[in-house]
Amino acid sequence: MNISKSPIFALQENVSNNVVFVDGITRCGKSLFSNILPTLKNTEQLQFFVLLEHIVPALSFQMISPEYAKSSVRTIMNELAYNQLLSRNANFRPGDQTSVLKHPNAEQYFKRLSAEEGDSIIDELRKRNRLFPFMTHDMMVNLEFLDLLEIDYKMIHVLRHPVDMIHSWFIRGWGERFLNDPRSFTLSIDFESKNLPWYCNGVEKTWLKLNPMERCVFTVLNLIECTINQYNKAKYPSKIHNVVFEDFVQDTQIEMDKICQFLGTEPGFALGNALTNARCPRVLDISLRMKKMKEFKNGISEELYVKLLAISDRYENQIYGFKK
Repeated sequence: MNISKSPIFALQENVSNNVVFVDGITRCGKSLFSNILPTLKNTEQLQFFVLLEHIVPALSFQMISPEYAKSSVRTIMNELAYNQLLSRNANFRPGDQTSVLKHPNAEQYFKRLSAEEGDSIIDELRKRNRLFPFMTHDMMVNLEFLDLLEIDYKMIHVLRHPVDMIHSWFIRGWGERFLNDPRSFTLSIDFESKNLPWYCNGVEKTWLKLNPMERCVFTVLNLIECTINQYNKAKYPSKIHNVVFEDFVQDTQIEMDKICQFLGTEPGFALGNALTNARCPRVLDISLRMKKMKEFKNGISEELYVKLLAISDRYENQIYGFKK
């Protein structure tokens, strides 16, 4: 083996077809769809793909080559699809979002445990008759680098009012947890022997000087701006369906019909129960947002508060321009 020679990375045949990313900034409401999407016809149970959330930012930092990333992701996604049809690595923990026990056709995953592996599974994948949903974080923030990977995907991109998202970040402790929580699986960067989330790259000192509430505001505002910029220059906008959280939970049937049309599928028999369990449709209490704004006014700098007001106005009046 000549380790001094740089290899040309190969691409396997793509048998991981019909991938559906449910994406958005953390705390935007993606979890709402974890039990809803699998009820659609020919749809597998939801999965997570944390490694992809590390590879895409690494590409944006030019820390790995696009050829290596594309080859690796293609192989890994093929393996994930292959294993899914064998119930290999399936999650049987009842309370988890990705538990196959929550799928309306859970018995299929038990039957697959005794299925024979081999080319027949590959042939089944080639038929492209199954949807494979994955919940992801911040893919839209680096959309151009996700697209370098040439994944056969559609994206349900979830948007939510910035005040509600940021407040949820703060309640969950993300203004401090990134520094020392092993259960934070976000890609970290090292700065002065401190672990910071990758999206602090270039603003590390600024971020560390902020109080926990300000860090949440500062970070989410930056992620929103990156998301807007990436969407505005998207190469394949037809792959993306924007879902406004507030619209979905209040006008559920209309929004659900749009999602089915986008994915090219139909509701399954269990959709009604899944929507009921997700409390959809529901009435939102807007007065709660005003209370959150008062907390922010008292807890963050005037400069950040003004920026929060401005981005909230852009969301309320035009959803940042995402929905025409």
